[in-house]
Amino acid sequence: MSLTLRIALRYLLSVKGSTLLITFISFFGVFLSVGAILLTLGVFTGFQDSLKEKILSTAPHVIVSVVGDADLKEIRKDVERVKGVKETLPFILYSAILGKEERLQPVTVKAVDFGEKAFKRLVGSHLVKGDLKGLVVGKGIADVLGVSAGDTAVLVFPMGIRTPTGFIPKTREVVIGGVFHTGAYDRDFVIVFMERREAKRFFRRGFKFEGLEIYLEDPYRAQEVKERIEKAVNNELILVRSWIDLNKPLFNALQLEKLALFLILLLMVLVASFNITSLLFVKSKEKIRDIAVLKTFGMKSGGILRIFVAVGLTIGFVGALLGITASFVLAYFINEYRLIRVPEEVYMMSHIPVHIKPLDLVATFLGTLLLSFVSSLIPALRASRENIVNILRNE
Repeated sequence: MSLTLRIALRYLLSVKGSTLLITFISFFGVFLSVGAILLTLGVFTGFQDSLKEKILSTAPHVIVSVVGDADLKEIRKDVERVKGVKETLPFILYSAILGKEERLQPVTVKAVDFGEKAFKRLVGSHLVKGDLKGLVVGKGIADVLGVSAGDTAVLVFPMGIRTPTGFIPKTREVVIGGVFHTGAYDRDFVIVFMERREAKRFFRRGFKFEGLEIYLEDPYRAQEVKERIEKAVNNELILVRSWIDLNKPLFNALQLEKLALFLILLLMVLVASFNITSLLFVKSKEKIRDIAVLKTFGMKSGGILRIFVAVGLTIGFVGALLGITASFVLAYFINEYRLIRVPEEVYMMSHIPVHIKPLDLVATFLGTLLLSFVSSLIPALRASRENIVNILRNE
């Protein structure tokens, strides 16, 4: 251990004089600030990660939308040959109204083949009542209409039959085969699933939107696979979008909020660093004789500067380490016992986990050390410029 660091630790651990309380407050301020920053960012990151998982569990990873008269079967064959694609699900969307007695609910009818593996896996895993047959509706729609599996409802297509005086709605009584619950509003309150053949027979020449849902082996590489799909299909009549594209405004807003939150919370460390500045000003006055003795024995001003800077950096370093340790311990208990509870109907999750990312940890640690260094610099410069002659004369 160098002489500079030994003297710095001696000054820091000294219990004599009036600086003991200020030293403790400085340590505690850095410790509390770092712990608060990491836990807050961890909660924010945990919310983002949980939201992404929720989206990925209920939505396709890539959607191929057919704009013109492209052959969807050929497109599906080309897509399934692309590396990274796990499975696909063709669909057709129709707009309709589902009613029960005096209650009506606008719905989007998604016509799919109920025998598809992707449909059984995705919708079947969220099924809470009934089976995958008839009309499979979301729990939100079922609650609004007051229906359950086995009940009947009326499906209305507003532009069903063309007549000389205009369109006459087309109606059909349907059986609610199953009820699913995903926790996502755009599914539970909007989507109903219908067998593809039955939907084509009912809607016939009605306005429709045709496309292909694509599920990937690694959803977080959706942008790469999307580019491969565009090259493989190479058709101007289709539009390829990933789940990242569809949710980009949301995640950009969350990322910007997280950055702003980090910068605001870093002010806590800045306030804590003022204690370090105060401590070193007091410490330099308390150790004025030591400074004179060290300079008498030949220590340069740079050596004095390094001693007091080392005191401030040690406070920041140890305080940051303790804060990081405490944040991980608290994060473990929060995740283990699910302490942060939120209303599931609002946030699509029952609790928010704490995920401390390595980048957040490194940024917080380096930011703390930087502020500790800056706060130590001014009092260290003042101490290093003390005139030895004046010190000895006054003492």
